[in-house]
Amino acid sequence: MGFTGLRLVRSLEDIPLSPKSSPDLVIRPLDFQLEAAAARALLNHAYRGGEGERLEAEEWRQSVQSDAEFDPELCLVAIDTGSETLAGVIQAWSTGFIKDLAVDDAWRTQGVGAALVAEIGERLAARGLEEISLKVVPGNLGAIAFYEALGFERA
Repeated sequence: MGFTGLRLVRSLEDIPLSPKSSPDLVIRPLDFQLEAAAARALLNHAYRGGEGERLEAEEWRQSVQSDAEFDPELCLVAIDTGSETLAGVIQAWSTGFIKDLAVDDAWRTQGVGAALVAEIGERLAARGLEEISLKVVPGNLGAIAFYEALGFERA
């Protein structure tokens, strides 16, 4: 049985979704060989309260990369150029569905999540998709407010 959370949708008509992030960050595709463990640890930390799936890094990598909707250009990281540490991670399917998003606690409220969503939105819009969607746990009010501030609406 799949996750049946609250579905949020946003049009990709007026990309960008938000201004670009800090100049101290670089957003680029995840290097699964070198960064899968750090990315999955960040996702697991973000989902520690039960808001998402917690997996081992290799299990996650195999699951994601074997999915028919996987595209490595839609699994992105935000890297702090000063410390070379992972500030955030986002993974979306080629159908326009955001599967996972997490931002390191030290980088929260600094635009990292919004920048990652904007970059995914731009990449999906360039492919001709018209909307982006996701599901969130109905009780995760912080996440709902974050996405609604980016223009997502409840479907």
